[in-house]
Amino acid sequence: MYQAAEADINKGLSRGARFLLGSVSGLFGLMMILIAPPTDKAVLFYGLGIFFLLISLACFTRGRARQFVGSLVGCVLFVLSLAYLYAELTGGPWFSGSRAEPSVKNAIVFLVLFGVPGIAYTLKARFGMKPRP
Repeated sequence: MYQAAEADINKGLSRGARFLLGSVSGLFGLMMILIAPPTDKAVLFYGLGIFFLLISLACFTRGRARQFVGSLVGCVLFVLSLAYLYAELTGGPWFSGSRAEPSVKNAIVFLVLFGVPGIAYTLKARFGMKPRP
């Protein structure tokens, strides 16, 4: 049973799901780049736009290219989750009254829900460089 479940999981998203996710993330990425303000905050808009475009690219590519771009996305998520946790450990509250407010607890949840799966995918895909069976 475990092997059958793992085989289904390794197939990835269906064509329709990839098209929907890739289209929406591509539009978000373009919008973030187009609406970037002419201030010092523009770098953040460009960075988020590029991140969305990477997700879109991962949806529309195949094989090793998809694994490479997906590994980039996974690494970015892991690094961002570590940076968030570090920022909260060095200057944030341990607990907040809301899930929307930054805290160490929320940073740990973000790391577990996004960072760990991101780095797990990266280690499994190895940037598309692992030999094919």
